[in-house]
Amino acid sequence: MPLPTNDPENNRKLSARALQDLALIRAALAGSDKAYELLLHSYHRSVYHLVLRIVRNADEAEDITIEAFAKAFQFLPRFRAEYAFSPWLFRIATNRCIDFLRSKKLLTLSCS
Repeated sequence: MPLPTNDPENNRKLSARALQDLALIRAALAGSDKAYELLLHSYHRSVYHLVLRIVRNADEAEDITIEAFAKAFQFLPRFRAEYAFSPWLFRIATNRCIDFLRSKKLLTLSCS
């Protein structure tokens, strides 16, 4: 689904940060590596801390954080511009944590 144009009517309920993220997303989808880098830099710390609170292991949290960004960037064309980027990204990270915890639980059960 293509991102909507810069129509102020569509974007009036978005915060300044969300509009800035939207501009970066558009640039990233147009091929800007710098835009991807800026998105990663903007949210890495907050995603990492979210993941760390869930998995309680720093090494695993870093791996899952990178996986979450990879998945988010892979599915960036599906991002819906009427919403803020951060909740979408945090949901992806949370889902990666859930997948990780499920697989860890399955490994524990299969080793018993």
